[in-house]
Amino acid sequence: YDNITPETYFPAISCYLEGSAQMNFGPHFVYPPKGLPDGTTLEPVSALCKPPPLPEDAVEMVTSGKEGKNVFIPKRSDEGIVAAFKELVRAEASVRRDAYLHHMRLHTNEIKAFRKERGLATSDLEDR
Repeated sequence: YDNITPETYFPAISCYLEGSAQMNFGPHFVYPPKGLPDGTTLEPVSALCKPPPLPEDAVEMVTSGKEGKNVFIPKRSDEGIVAAFKELVRAEASVRRDAYLHHMRLHTNEIKAFRKERGLATSDLEDR
């Protein structure tokens, strides 16, 4: 590993010999936290990563900056090149969004299956 800030780090999981572990950073859990004190709110680690923007929002983000000033496209640009650039941004954003939604469906279905194996409720999981 490179460029790691020198600090004291403690592992979340440590395995000995041929041990293994499976980690779940959310947003759904096989055993969701229960009995928390009133007013306690928890956020899964997965909440640190925002969902990718919708394709049209991605195009808007790269073509306009603060105060509506265009960031990436010079004033004197060929319209065909600008249109092609926007289409590439839209296409990449679509791929990223589709992959994210696919991952979320797989995650939800996996947690649902684990809960069913253990006889736990699945009513809080959306049908996907």
